[in-house]
Amino acid sequence: MTAIRKSEISLASGSVATVLRLDPQQLEVLPLFLQATTAAESNIAAEISMARQRHAAEEAGISLSSGEMVPTPPPDVMLESPEDLESPIGKLRVYSRRALAALRRDQFQIAPLHLFRLLAHGLKKGELLLNANHFLFLPPEVEGLWNASGDPIGFVAAAGTIEMPAQLGRACLIDNGNDFEIRRLGFTDQLIGLPDASEVAAHPFGPPVHEERMQAFSLFHGSRDGSTPVTGGVYDVSYVGRYPLALKEGGGMPLPSAGCVIRFTDFHTADAAARGGRITYKPGFPLRSGVQAGPIIVEEGRSTRQPGRDIFVEESVAHGMPLPDKAVQSPYAWKADWADTRAARLAAGIDGDKNLFFCAVEGTSSFVAEGQPVTGATLDDLAQLMVDEGAITAMHLDGGASTQCFGPAGGALIQPKDIHHGIDAYEAQYDRPLPLALKLR
Repeated sequence: MTAIRKSEISLASGSVATVLRLDPQQLEVLPLFLQATTAAESNIAAEISMARQRHAAEEAGISLSSGEMVPTPPPDVMLESPEDLESPIGKLRVYSRRALAALRRDQFQIAPLHLFRLLAHGLKKGELLLNANHFLFLPPEVEGLWNASGDPIGFVAAAGTIEMPAQLGRACLIDNGNDFEIRRLGFTDQLIGLPDASEVAAHPFGPPVHEERMQAFSLFHGSRDGSTPVTGGVYDVSYVGRYPLALKEGGGMPLPSAGCVIRFTDFHTADAAARGGRITYKPGFPLRSGVQAGPIIVEEGRSTRQPGRDIFVEESVAHGMPLPDKAVQSPYAWKADWADTRAARLAAGIDGDKNLFFCAVEGTSSFVAEGQPVTGATLDDLAQLMVDEGAITAMHLDGGASTQCFGPAGGALIQPKDIHHGIDAYEAQYDRPLPLALKLR
């Protein structure tokens, strides 16, 4: 049973905040993005997502193209047989319903997003639902053909299976079956297994390197302007997570932010692999479950804010930092600073006895009505809090309106406070639907 402590704590910056500490005995990752949503969840997600898109476009001084937010099917929903069709990027062979939806470019796609408050009705005594990770959210992040608002960013493993591959080398919370650890994982830390049991190596970090063999591409690993390099005699199959979307000849296949593209050297092998269904990601170490976010904020019992070190560059979370492709990295507008941005925060820590614990700091979202005070913790505050709570190592998970924790019957242990989304000019509080949960026991 998860031990709970809620208290008012004076943070390192001098601000006083409500802090929730959770000490679970067990952890389970729930990949909710693989589950269809209810009509209510879809409607709420569409309203909130569209409001956020419009707000971001106004801030950037750009006009948002016409269209509506619509839910896209989970990536594992396949067509009964592939369909060959023309698309804005050329001829495609399409394998999934999500790919068909993505090709309707007059719409903004929303991945399956779920309301924790509703999901919590099924919790047993002693169980909690906690948020876990970053996900695609703002307009620049979802511009790619295969991207949908709400797609998890980076590594997601549940019940011993990696559902989403690691991308950039960022912090992961790992349950290896014996204990918990925090380590960095990137795209090249995984081998990819095809349905016929053959394996594919990941393209190294950096510009395209042409090789006459099967290989896997992802953003920043062999990509060019967010797509695979154009070349003759190759056949690219795109995957969201483990599931095939479409096949394209000659390269130029858009790369999903939450997946990869596997390049084959002949059509029949590519088509057979896609028809065969899901691929597997092999990490090379024992694994029960895990999630990725970051950055690491505590190492060896002290904050990673140290002279001569930039943790945001190390984990590629600073927007505008040099990367081998012009594609947008996510989270796009995450405030990569230690002391300037104050918000609701969530962190995972491991103490000297290898016990896992979480601390959530209550606060307003960074997206608030004008004139509303911003409360919560800075990253400096969060790092020092985790040190004070006994963490030898700790990582940032997610923050803002995603900082949620619910118990049985939908009771909120901490207030999400995602206020004023600009929906019909109402200043109101909304639960943000999310794609992934941690179940604590």
